[in-house]
Amino acid sequence: MQKQIQDNPRKYLGWCSLLHVINDGYIASLSLLLPFIADDLNLTYTQAGLLKTANHGAISAAQIPAGFLSESFGDILMLGLGGAWFSLSYMAMILAFSYPLTLIFILSSGIGGGVYHPVGTALVSNVYPAEKSGPAISTLNFFGDVGKVLFPALAGFLVVRIGWQGSCVVLGTIGLGASFGHLLFLRADIGLAKQQTMQKPEEHHIDSANRKTLQGWGIAKPGPFALYSALGFLDNGIRAAVTAFLGFLLIEIRIKKSAVGGLMSLTFFGGALGKLLCGMPIQKLGVKRIILLTELLMILGCFALPSIPAGWPIVIFLPLFGFMLNGTSSVIYVGVVPTLEPKYRSRGYALHYTLNFIASAASPYLLGFVGDIYGLNTIFYMTGVLMVLGLPLVIFLKAGDSLQRGK
Repeated sequence: MQKQIQDNPRKYLGWCSLLHVINDGYIASLSLLLPFIADDLNLTYTQAGLLKTANHGAISAAQIPAGFLSESFGDILMLGLGGAWFSLSYMAMILAFSYPLTLIFILSSGIGGGVYHPVGTALVSNVYPAEKSGPAISTLNFFGDVGKVLFPALAGFLVVRIGWQGSCVVLGTIGLGASFGHLLFLRADIGLAKQQTMQKPEEHHIDSANRKTLQGWGIAKPGPFALYSALGFLDNGIRAAVTAFLGFLLIEIRIKKSAVGGLMSLTFFGGALGKLLCGMPIQKLGVKRIILLTELLMILGCFALPSIPAGWPIVIFLPLFGFMLNGTSSVIYVGVVPTLEPKYRSRGYALHYTLNFIASAASPYLLGFVGDIYGLNTIFYMTGVLMVLGLPLVIFLKAGDSLQRGK
């Protein structure tokens, strides 16, 4: 199967990119829908944050099992089933007439959402040769942010017309169609994947050459991997909290509800450009300088955001803020690639993304609690403070810099 895949890797990159649009689009649209869910169900910031926490928490819990299951059942089948589960759970929100039911369906959606990142990234990194895996993964990550732009915009258009539950049904239907299309179009390769796994069980054996990996997780370079994971943990936690409560802030500064989706999409559009562009000057500027610059500007943005007035100032500010909010992540994702053993990348990526999503799960609930006590603006000030406290990690990026420069 590997040879057949490598003969046409763009086909797999194309389907993985489409599923990335759906997967990340769902996660981003939940941030847009949170204020409307909270208003309908009369929720506090803490309760609203718990919905986001439940989604990311379930994603975190599902990623490592998904990475291992993909070794037995194949990446293609796992991606299709995970997308279908995510979509059906979103559609089931039509039945969520209470807070407990909403929480249950969001937890269920996270289980399906946990499949994509470790399995999809591993598939793309494995079907491309080493010299082309970096651009392929960057392309894959960019399309995730395309979903973050399109789905909140669509959800914002729908929610003022058919409500948040109806919006979930429409979005879920789109994802279900894409998941079935993926399985149908690549159905022949599903069988080949199973056959390859059965014929080559020795590939799952951790031999002596791989004993240097961290407990068989496919981590060839534990030090750089741990550093990138720590930075990703902090970066993802801050981004999850900011996006979870951005819609609340926009409504509080008297942005029309019909315009909230568009402004959220502007933020995610800036984030997409940040992911695409911030990784390009790594060879010239180095990892340290890029991360330090983007994080410093992100800190300033977090402190400034509550004071930006409605109108053109917020329209101009949000895409620039999104650029810095997401820009660091592309550097981190590319940096992780050489720290993993190619044979066990699904495991390594599962562990990396799980750590990221644990941070994304915890921060909305904890900072929602802060918001209930000290006010909504304090949430954004606290994210800036947390990033300031984490900046010293950049000092240790010398090893990661060498990885990027190929030294």
